[in-house]
Formats: sequence, C-alpha cells, structure tokens
Amino acid sequence: MAGKEAQSKLRSEFLQLLRSRRPAQVPLTIELAKPVENPLYQNSPPTTEEIEILESTPKADIENLEELLEEENLYLNIEEGKQGRLPVLILKLKEGDKQRKRPAVVFLHSSYSTKEAVRPLLKAYASRGYIAISVDSRYHGKRAANKTTYRDALISAWKTGETMPFIYDTVWDLIKLADYLTQREDIDTSRIGITGVSLGGMHAWFAAAADTRYAVVVPVIGVQGFRWAIDNDEWQGRVGSIKPVFKVARDDLGKGAIDKEVVEKVWDRIAPGLASQFDSPYSIPTIAPRPLLILNGAEDPLTPLGGLETPRAKASHAYGEFHCLDNFKFIAEPGIGHQLTRFQLKESSDWFDRVRLQGLVCNSSLVILASRCDGSVSGVAVTGVKRERRNEKEMGEGERRKMKKEKRGEREIKDGEEKKHHCIRQSEIAAMVLYKSFR
Repeated sequence: MAGKEAQSKLRSEFLQLLRSRRPAQVPLTIELAKPVENPLYQNSPPTTEEIEILESTPKADIENLEELLEEENLYLNIEEGKQGRLPVLILKLKEGDKQRKRPAVVFLHSSYSTKEAVRPLLKAYASRGYIAISVDSRYHGKRAANKTTYRDALISAWKTGETMPFIYDTVWDLIKLADYLTQREDIDTSRIGITGVSLGGMHAWFAAAADTRYAVVVPVIGVQGFRWAIDNDEWQGRVGSIKPVFKVARDDLGKGAIDKEVVEKVWDRIAPGLASQFDSPYSIPTIAPRPLLILNGAEDPLTPLGGLETPRAKASHAYGEFHCLDNFKFIAEPGIGHQLTRFQLKESSDWFDRVRLQGLVCNSSLVILASRCDGSVSGVAVTGVKRERRNEKEMGEGERRKMKKEKRGEREIKDGEEKKHHCIRQSEIAAMVLYKSFR
C-alpha cells in the first residue's frame, strides 16, 4: 500500500533527524526519585480556574481514592548530560492482581509548566483503571535550573544549531519512555495512549508520528499548520509563545521587525522540517490507522483553523484508505481560543474509554471490510472475540451489560439490508486486514 510506504519513509526521515543532534546515548536505566514538593513554573502556576477545569476530568466514584492510589517518582537515564535524565511521575490504583496488565496513558504539559501540573488528570485516569504517566519535557520542571531555562535553550539552539528544544528533543524522550513502558509487567503494551495540551499536544502528535507504540493519540490545542501560518501571515500567535528567540533572530538577521523570513529561518534552525516535510499535512496522516482525536479551539490564534483544513483532509483520506474512518475525529470547539476546556477533557476521556472498553472498527484481531456498490464502506462484520473477552473482565457488571447490548446491535444485519446490498463485490468482501491491537 502506497500509504504505508509514505508513512514508513516519513517516519524513517524524522527518526534520522532526531538522531542527528543527540549527545552520547547510554543504556536505559531507572533511578528512584522523590516527589516534587515545589514545582518550578517558568511562567505563572495554574490558576484556581485552570485547576478546577483539570479536576473536572471524569473519574470513578471511589470514596477513599487517595488511599488507593499508588505513586511512583523516578528518572530514566537515556543520554549523557542533565537533559538526559527524564523525570517521570506515575499514578495508578493499587492492584491486588499483580498479573493483570492495564492500559496506560501519557500526559504532557504545556509550555513553561511541569508534570505536576497535570496531576489532576493522572488521578482521574488512575481512578478509571489506567496507569497514568507524566514527564517533564526538556528544559522544564526538574530539568530547568531557573525561570529562563527554556527560553535560554531556544536561543542557544538558534545560535548553535546543536539541539532541538522546541518539540523534537522531547519527542526523543518519549520514544525512550515507550522503551521503558513496554518493559513494565503491569502495562498492556498494545494499549498505550498519549495526550497533551498546547506544547504537550505537539509532543503527543510528533511522538505518535515517530513511534507506533503510542496506540491512541489525543493532541489538545496543539496541532497546527506551520507552513500555512507563514504563507498566510498568521504566525504571530505561535511566535508570541516563544518570542525571545525570534527577537534574537531578528537582530542577528539585521531586521527591523520579526517577519515571515525570520519565522521561517528560526523554524528551520531549531526544528528542521517543521514548516516543510514534517508539518501537519504530512505527519498527521502518518498516525493512521491508530485512533486519533484532534481537539482545538475554533478561535485559537496559536493554531489557526485555516491551517488545519489540509491536514484534516489528508488524515481523513489516510484513514479512509485503511477503512478506519471511525478512528479519526477532529473537533474545533466554537468560540474557544487557546485554552483547555471541560469539553475537551470530557471528549478526551470518552475517546480513551471507547478504545479501552469497546475496541475500534479496525483494531480488532480480524476485521472484514466490505465496499458496497455505492462506494461506501460497510461496518465491521467480524470483531476480535479474544480482545473483547479480555476487556469484559475489566468492567463492572453495568458496563458489561451495556457493551454486550451495543455489540449485539453492531452485529445485527437485517435480512432486508442483506438483500439490498447483495451486489457487494465479492472480491472486496474477502479483503481482510490483520492488525495487532491498536497497531
């Protein structure tokens, strides 16, 4: 399939770029750490309203939840230097059955924030049976020395071209994190999801494009068209989020103001390919056929809606080629700028739970795809029985009954419908796509 070849080519080129500016790698080792009592925010810490929004994330009704939570703090040593120590925070429910593997979700914070800021999300997902993980991105949290560490790293990257602190270096960390998570005995390695907000949304997007072990992907207010923004003079919002590096570049280039030439040169220097071959129209479709939910604000100046039309259309085409249109969804929340909302958190939770409890159209053990005479694609004819039985064990009785009812509805094919579509091409009925779960 041409789509698969294009995905492999882009992924290979991106990984080659990530490896090109790496310090000496070291064997992956784990070092225990202490909980962070006073996280370092390089901007303002979350407001009361922002914390309340985070705490609105759906959670299980467990009276003594805090007592049942188990917390892990550790470092992953992945390469030489201070930035080569990846701080990790993990929350999960204490489990009596040590043999049971659970789904996991990685949560990624926004610019100038820390992994501790998303703790309410970790707690909510842990209450629902997930192993919830967060990390400090490069030059943030425990990887920052002061409140200008991230800004200084961006300027240094512009000056020297030796590092890629904007998005890419943290994506390398997330590949190494996947190495660690897939070694854990308590995680179902076929069900590792990833999500993030703003800069964290970009990290989730590119990590999923680079590493297929991230099986379910939900970037929130992060996906954008970098090339489109330059060509359409709508780059100001994103540039404003890390403006100091653009000011330095403006001066170095002898410009009187930051203009599109300055913007393009900075992106090419600190994140090569970001506004060209690795931009969203090319990297977003690479995630197919894995479940992908993109959540943005319709009025977000940092992720202009006009720049999302091409990646959305190309992603829809890619998922259509895999006969997995139900695995892709894009939502631009009306009237919302660059902000996290209760709606986005609810949609994210529903997306992850849908995968965990019900499986997806093209992720079961065996899927039969049938193209009707009118060119549309039918629903699933066969689902992964082995997978469903495993999931049923994880549910409460009410959830189990609900799921069985939904599955009966999905599998029912009325006699009249069968006759109506008797002209389905037999060769296409026989087409079978075999996937590993969430791969």
